Amino acid sequence: MSVASHLGIRVAEYDRRIRTFIPDYEEMLTVGAEALRPIRRSPTIVDLGTGTGALAARCLQLVPEATVLGLDTDSEMLAVAARRLRGKPRATLEQRSFSRGSLPACDYFTAALSLHHVKRRHAKTALYRRCHDALRPGGALVTVDCMPPANRALRRFVEQAWTRHMARTYARREIEGFLAAWAQEDRYFTLNQESAMLAAAGFQVDVVWRRNAFAVVRATRPRRR
Repeated sequence: MSVASHLGIRVAEYDRRIRTFIPDYEEMLTVGAEALRPIRRSPTIVDLGTGTGALAARCLQLVPEATVLGLDTDSEMLAVAARRLRGKPRATLEQRSFSRGSLPACDYFTAALSLHHVKRRHAKTALYRRCHDALRPGGALVTVDCMPPANRALRRFVEQAWTRHMARTYARREIEGFLAAWAQEDRYFTLNQESAMLAAAGFQVDVVWRRNAFAVVRATRPRRR
């Protein structure tokens, strides 16, 4: 299923509509790019599930000398990303899955609202191990995603906050339909679970930003001693 079909929208609407679905979307992207710091000289960045290239573009704004490779299986989204990144010769796009096969060696992996499509814990831990092994020592994986709290009462509170954000644009029945459809395709591991999987893969984990159900996490591959 394409991302647009998954969200129940047209690809051309994605960049506008995603802001009506996800609270603090702009801030998360900015923090996600800033979480690359400290930045290596002329780094190589691989953006997992690059979508329309929004995070990749933020990274290039922050680090113009970076080389960015965006990976995605959705040809329609990649076409939007290609238009966004036009004129940036150090950015390339490749239509392939990040969830299987080898990953290129790099200084940073980034991912914005894409890793929640990996639904099984063992598969996600395996992905994190592959990222760890592909990173150069001292490199990092920065992920921007929904990572709700483990506490049930608190989780209910943050879900209500998410619903209130969507209610600015959509009727209750529409919101219920969106959430039900997403639940069939996505899995939102808690922040504790995400941190544990990253640590099991060998990363040092830092929570860079946290608001309600969403978080930005930087997972660093330790340098050799």
